[in-house]
Formats: sequence, structure tokens, C-alpha cells
Amino acid sequence: MADIFREVDEDLRHERYLKLWRRWRYWLLGVGVAALGVAVAFVLIDNARESAREAEGRQFAAAIAGIEAGRGSEAVERLAALAADSETGYAALARLAEADARARRGDVSGAVHTYDIMAGDSRLDPLYRDLATLLAAQRLVDRAQVAEINQRLAPLLAGGSPWRPLAVELAALAEMRAGNDAAARAAFAELVRDPAAPFSQRQRAAELLLSLGGNLEEAMAGGADAAWDDDAAGAETDAAAE
Repeated sequence: MADIFREVDEDLRHERYLKLWRRWRYWLLGVGVAALGVAVAFVLIDNARESAREAEGRQFAAAIAGIEAGRGSEAVERLAALAADSETGYAALARLAEADARARRGDVSGAVHTYDIMAGDSRLDPLYRDLATLLAAQRLVDRAQVAEINQRLAPLLAGGSPWRPLAVELAALAEMRAGNDAAARAAFAELVRDPAAPFSQRQRAAELLLSLGGNLEEAMAGGADAAWDDDAAGAETDAAAE
């Protein structure tokens, strides 16, 4: 009888973890959209007078209009061609839009392949290439084994990429989904005390760490609690101002 109750308790815990994981994983989908917006602003504002960019801008706009009009297949082909031929900032922009369009059509494998091409494109700034690596892992987090997710994120986790905090959180969510609570707790604890991570992200990590039975005080040891208090005070000030 005790074994039955233990199994039921484990099933309930697993279901609770999955609910938390589903709750927090969707914020990552906004990363690609935000990056797309930044890229658009950079291209349009910084280089609007260059004729080559203006021509590519018209191609890009036509492809986006095609997506909105329901001509996704044609738009994907246009974006792929633009990304392959472009020598300007539209190369990265077109790849991001192409991958997003493929994913919207249900072609997740095609989207990941597009991100992989972008990540390996030496013409692009490392910032965009690292972003492609992160987004590819993001698209696979529901589908791939945790070992593949960690392998893809390894360059971001080991280096000084500005995307590292996001990569750590994505890796932690993948471990959580796989039921590897200890690995997930370690990653969330790392985020809690990471001063490079935004405060809102550290708050999420703290909540998820506690949900997994982690020790928040221990995670914040080593001076991180002071930085946490400063950031919390700043967040409260901003909220009051709004």
C-alpha cells in the first residue's frame, strides 16, 4: 500500500513540475521576435540610404507581405534566396524571418536547419550566430533529448556570450522536462546568483528552484544576496514610478 501512495505522490510531483515548465518556457519564444525587431531597427535606421540595402529591404518587405497574405511557401523561398545572396545586415534578418516562417508552418526541422545555417555563416556577426544557436535549441526543447539540447548550447554555456543566461535557463528547463531535478536545480541556482542575468530572469529561476526543492539561501550565498537586494529595490522603484 505504501508503494502505491509513493507512486501517486511521484506522479503528482512530476505533473506539477511539467506545469511549471510549460508555464515558463513560452517566454523564450519572445526572444526571436525581440531579436527580429532589433535587427529591423538596426538595418532600417543605420543604413536606410544605401541603395543595396534599400533594394534588399524591398525584397524583405515583399517576403513578409507574402507571409501575411498566406503565401508562406513562396515567402520562405524569397527569404532563403535573400539570405544567401545578401552582403548586408539583411542576411541575418532574412534567416531569422525564414526560420520563423518555417516554424509557423509546422516545419520545425526546417526552422532548425535554417538556424544551423545561420549559426555557421561566417559573414554574420557572432552575436547573430549565437542567437541562431540559442533559437535552434529552443525549437527543439519539446522534441529532442536533453543531451542534444546541452550539446547545442555548449558553446554559449562555456563562453562569454551575452546569450549565456538565456542558454543556462533553457538548459535548466530541458533538464527539468527530462526529470533531472538535480541538474535543473544546479542550473537555476547558477542563474539566481548570476549578476549578468536580468533580475526578472533570476526571479523566475528562484521560483523554479524552490519548486524543485532547492535551497534558495544557499544558492544566493557568496555575496549574491546583496546584488539581489539592490536589483529588487530598483525593480520596486521602477514599478512605483509606473
